[in-house]
Amino acid sequence: MIMNTDTSLRMTASLTFPSCLSAFTALASLCIVIVARAEDVPNKTVDVKERQLAEKATANLRAKWVEVIKSAASRAATKPPVATPPHLLINPEIEATLTPPRRQSLARNSKADFVEPDVVPSKDGRLALKLEAAYAHNRIGTDPVHLRAFNGKLVGPTIRAKPGDKLHLTVRNSMPPERWLPHMMNTLNSFNTMNMHYHGLHVSPNGISDNVLIQIGPDETQDYEIDLPANHTPGTYWYHPHRHGSTAGNVASGMSGALIIEGGLDDIPEIKAAKERVMVLNQIPYIYKNTFEDKSTTPPTVTKFDLKEGLIEVKYAGFIFGPGDWAKLGRYTTINGVQLPVIRMRPGQIERWRLVDSGQREVILLKIIPSPAAGGGTPPAPILFHEIAVDGLALGKMVETPTIELWPGYRSDVLVQAPQVAGEYLLIDDAVPASGTISGQNKPLNYVARIIIEGDPVTMEMPKNEQMAKLRLPSIKDGEITGQQEAKYGILLVGNNVVFTIDGKSFDMETARQLKLNDVDEWTIRSVNDVGPVTHPFHIHVNPFEVTSIMAPAADDPGKLVEQLKDGPIWRDTVKIPGGGYVKMRTRYTDFIGTFVQHCHILDHEDQGMMQLIDIVDKAGKTAGNTPAIPATGSTAASFTLPDAEGRIHSLQEFQGKPSVVFFFKGHGCLHCVLQVTAFIEHFEDFTKRGIQVIGVTSDDVETLKTALGSSPVPFTLLADPKGTAFAKFGCVDSDGLRHGTFALDALGRVNWRTVDSSPFLAVKELLEKTAPETKKGTAAVEATALLDVAGATQLGRPSAPASETKNTTFNP
Repeated sequence: MIMNTDTSLRMTASLTFPSCLSAFTALASLCIVIVARAEDVPNKTVDVKERQLAEKATANLRAKWVEVIKSAASRAATKPPVATPPHLLINPEIEATLTPPRRQSLARNSKADFVEPDVVPSKDGRLALKLEAAYAHNRIGTDPVHLRAFNGKLVGPTIRAKPGDKLHLTVRNSMPPERWLPHMMNTLNSFNTMNMHYHGLHVSPNGISDNVLIQIGPDETQDYEIDLPANHTPGTYWYHPHRHGSTAGNVASGMSGALIIEGGLDDIPEIKAAKERVMVLNQIPYIYKNTFEDKSTTPPTVTKFDLKEGLIEVKYAGFIFGPGDWAKLGRYTTINGVQLPVIRMRPGQIERWRLVDSGQREVILLKIIPSPAAGGGTPPAPILFHEIAVDGLALGKMVETPTIELWPGYRSDVLVQAPQVAGEYLLIDDAVPASGTISGQNKPLNYVARIIIEGDPVTMEMPKNEQMAKLRLPSIKDGEITGQQEAKYGILLVGNNVVFTIDGKSFDMETARQLKLNDVDEWTIRSVNDVGPVTHPFHIHVNPFEVTSIMAPAADDPGKLVEQLKDGPIWRDTVKIPGGGYVKMRTRYTDFIGTFVQHCHILDHEDQGMMQLIDIVDKAGKTAGNTPAIPATGSTAASFTLPDAEGRIHSLQEFQGKPSVVFFFKGHGCLHCVLQVTAFIEHFEDFTKRGIQVIGVTSDDVETLKTALGSSPVPFTLLADPKGTAFAKFGCVDSDGLRHGTFALDALGRVNWRTVDSSPFLAVKELLEKTAPETKKGTAAVEATALLDVAGATQLGRPSAPASETKNTTFNP
């Protein structure tokens, strides 16, 4: 295989991980753990019980969405209840009927101190941080909780770095081993397994950078190295776990923190003079002392919990992550883990608030209102926000607004100026009608913080728009657009099951949207659901985008769409897609090739399937035109010579005499490759009984392979192909880089079935059953050979065809 130097370097960064030995070892260990879990669990009764509880929670979760579908018509006709105007005192008798976050008196009398997260700054171009993920005992208000946490706290430390810095993070997973490890795609599972994502950063998605396909199991450690480009946009970003299946459980526990890239707006004198507060807003849906009534059953079902500490576990998912559950739980939106903190300001003082919406349950509509006083009367004017950046990206101006609309994943930088006279105010999360919420249900007013204006007045000035104008990213012009992309987000009813989808399909490791480096696409993203007008926050990794339109159904006429983007166009990395409406945005794929994801930032929606792989490829880095084609069925596979982990040389010819399955994978630095290796381990004995050999070819080098297998041996042959030589001979390489391939060979080395794709083939059990069912005569080798012949392709439902016709095929048993 021939390639230019630039392409070779890119492929090495993207597909091989020689510096990621610990990740390889940890992930290879995971394969063994999954196979041996029955023997490792001392109490199988507990194992079965835990599994049953988790499966019941998943069923409850889906059933709630089915119920939402059934009640869509009645919900559409439901009007928000009449609420007491926020400037008036609420009658104590009415308050007693409300959940604590809705009780005005608790907010007016709060004495909780505002707490800043710990801060870890970079020094001399480098930042080193150790994060330990473990259960920790904390309190939210007066409630004791036992939740997964970073370094023992309800919010992670704030990372402060500069463009051009190198970030070194060591993430230690000290959570206990799980009683059972389900092989369950698109369900909430394995909350004690995690990884890390650096939300909003424009950095590499490969290797041990912002690679969300890595996973860190219990008692494992992962090093991350993030190289910030020298021209990285300064702003407010954040980090959180992003392992598919456990993202919601991790972030819901408070496992997140702010990540600030300094510069830009920070250097404007008026902004620099303002006191800065980092505010990580969390919605932590723990189960503690709770009673739930399900009126959909006859008679109504009542479930009561009386736990010693608040918990978030898979088995409680049916009461935590369903539509409307957040309101029923009665939990506060916390700031840096604190319930109703008191913010103290001096009259005339200007503060800069860096708001990070790390919540995931519902939209947050922030407003600052005067604290109600006895007797009513004419209240003071609300305090306005002066928004200067969203999602870390400077607006280029200052937008004065009474409300800040935050959806999960959003950030907003605002300047807040206290009035010139002393007084008290409340920071509220205002009421939102059903048409504008995540759950599709009316959201009441909730209280978030108390603000006390006191002390001697100070004189401070706001910045001018002209000082900020040059900091906005330049707009993408019509003439720069090179293509169009469309995506449709939806919660759909398929049979009797609810599925979470993008383009009508739940997440899988074999489907990726391929985009080209330096292209400029205009996207149209729609929210079309069977459950009514649910709003989905869209997020895509690596590259920000410029929103040019947000169309939503009109409040008085759902059949009519109206423009909601009032101060656009606007640069973001996360944007709401209104239920029944759509968003238009433009983006340029710069600097980095590799695989990452787009998804809904309601994280339990993502965990249940509302996510899609994105592959960025380099159209300029073409390989030579003589790259071999995929071997046709019936043809003899080309031989190759490769070393194993001990450096011993093997050729494919030495495996002839028995049928074989040869699979090519990109290495052990990502989740989907590990899943394939795991599947072959789980079914290895079945292959052996039927006389079929298994050979794996990895793009890792010998040293990496040896390190992994030294602690976690694999029962079949693994060969190292870091240069991609064998990959090329089997057609598992094209102009975009290495590809995954799985091939069934007969005893003579002829290809009887194959698939090559951007993601690995995972239906290993089905491949075994379809290609080599047990028969009653002949030796195992002869039986398997007879079944793995050219006719076997027809048995699989795949007649022989030219390689060009099956290059992107996937196996559908």
